[in-house]
Amino acid sequence: MAKATTSLTLTTLAALSLACAATACSDDGPDVTADCVVKQADGSYKQVDDDYCDDHHHGGGSTFVWIYGGSHGNGGRVTGGSFTRPANANITSSSGKVISRGGFGGRAGAGS
Repeated sequence: MAKATTSLTLTTLAALSLACAATACSDDGPDVTADCVVKQADGSYKQVDDDYCDDHHHGGGSTFVWIYGGSHGNGGRVTGGSFTRPANANITSSSGKVISRGGFGGRAGAGS
């Protein structure tokens, strides 16, 4: 009976490994670009240096936040996107800084 149990265990492990390789058990989540922004008086969001979001910088009544998946407009404005960090995504700032790698076992980096 021990031989059958060992065989079943090895077969199960092999099947799980194949399933993991074919799905989200890697860093192959969607690629998302994030922009560090500050809200302007007119309600729009202007892109600023990533360091402002990394340091949770608050100054002069301004709060700096990440926008995920936004579009760049005139004058450094960022439109659309979301303030909610996407799950299991490979997030890179528009300046190229890796914020988070997605997939199973992905790590959270700077930013929120």
